[in-house]
Amino acid sequence: MRREVRGVVRSMVLASVLLAGCAGTVKAPYPKLQADTSPAAIARGAAIFHASCESCHRGGDNETASGAPLHELPSYMGKFHASNLTSHPTAGIGSATDEELARVIRYAVSRDGRLMVMPSYGMGDKDLAAVLGFLRSGHPLFTPDPTPAPRSEFSFIGGLGFRIITGNEPIPRPPLGIPVPEKAATLEYGRYMAHDVYDCASCHTPGFSPRKTEGDEVFSGGMSFKDPEGQDVESSNITFHGTGLAHWTLEDFTRAVRDGIAPDGSALRSPMPRFRGMDAVEAQALYDYLRSVPPKKNHVDGARPRLTATSVRPTWVTKLHGADDGAEGDEGAESTTVAEAASATTTGTGTASAASTTGSVAGTTPQGPATTAAGTATQGSATAVASNTVAGTTSQGPETTRPVAGTQAPATTPPAPRRPRPAAPKVDAPKLFTQLGCAGCHAPGARYHEQIARASRRSDTELVRWVRNPEQFQPGTPMPTYADLLDERTALALVRWVKSGGPATLAPVAH
Repeated sequence: MRREVRGVVRSMVLASVLLAGCAGTVKAPYPKLQADTSPAAIARGAAIFHASCESCHRGGDNETASGAPLHELPSYMGKFHASNLTSHPTAGIGSATDEELARVIRYAVSRDGRLMVMPSYGMGDKDLAAVLGFLRSGHPLFTPDPTPAPRSEFSFIGGLGFRIITGNEPIPRPPLGIPVPEKAATLEYGRYMAHDVYDCASCHTPGFSPRKTEGDEVFSGGMSFKDPEGQDVESSNITFHGTGLAHWTLEDFTRAVRDGIAPDGSALRSPMPRFRGMDAVEAQALYDYLRSVPPKKNHVDGARPRLTATSVRPTWVTKLHGADDGAEGDEGAESTTVAEAASATTTGTGTASAASTTGSVAGTTPQGPATTAAGTATQGSATAVASNTVAGTTSQGPETTRPVAGTQAPATTPPAPRRPRPAAPKVDAPKLFTQLGCAGCHAPGARYHEQIARASRRSDTELVRWVRNPEQFQPGTPMPTYADLLDERTALALVRWVKSGGPATLAPVAH
């Protein structure tokens, strides 16, 4: 009897070793593609990489795409680690050929022939060549890192299940000749983005089968992941059913997918990436395509928000103020907002400077309200002076100017009184920090707690920019863009609470 038990155990161990080590050994063709390193192709490849690749291959505090643990996958499947994509010749992809990398992306087959848990992308030849071009571009993300990524290993159950579900075969695709549809707000282009570039279909369809996106449950949500707190989370239903995206407007959808902010003002749940490079044409095409998919009823616990025809969106910028955090009354230089600096400027040169600063610090475009208001007032003042002076004269005061021939000298007018500084908002910073979803990533024990703990090394101004527009620093960051939710003063109050060590006082996250 003991011998039989030992035999069964030995067989199980042997099977576990075989399945864990060889569950993905397959054959797949090598697409004969070369990296496209033209400027336009590199820009296109960068947009795809930041949206679909960076969140897995650049983890935590890493400055490079040197790989990271894939905590999002259920632990029962095994332990998985994204590959080092830096240009290091041995630890990274520096010695890999374009054809090898194209096979990895198109078929999800590793360089040593194993079927991987990463998605396989059916993007067209031109887009795939653009991604290869970005990988070869010398971007800082790919600075050589000699640290090899740990080998991914299936558990016995994970390896067995993965092999059965996938049939140990990659998705059949031609190695060459896949076209890229014309970029336009069409259902064809929207389908291409949803299935082949952003891979919405794979994450928002339950199960692990490579062919699951061809079935009736496509886009209905329910695929299992882990969030940064280690809690189970299922992908949302993104069909236009009442349990999904019914009543979402194009603006709702664009802000959510691009900036990571849902229509109710909450941050989208991890591990949903941010498609920062998505422009208006892509957003319209993707939105219209998802609306064309037959609605599926599937209530996913924790998914939000489900809107009704009468749902009220938050006011942008929203009022999230509560108790005083002690920020008001500080007259430090860094507490002066860009809009205030611009409004105090009274020369044409100052106008240009203020507009430029507003775009870089506040993250607004030249058409933004802060720039427009300040710029209009300043430009008007400069024009009034210029219209009554001879070209080439100085602007040191009315007494130094000479009237233009045939005109009457202007009357001296007293300078307009300086506007009083608006009172700083009263902000309940701990509540706001939790309300915005920051605690899940930055509370003690969370994945990015150490990252935010080092924030005191940076200036208030830089951190305000980080909070409002993190994509300006790291295009592939999973952090939402909060510029629409937080004005500069509210962001400043939150930043000062963070720099004072506030996140360390929160309850640790449970893993």
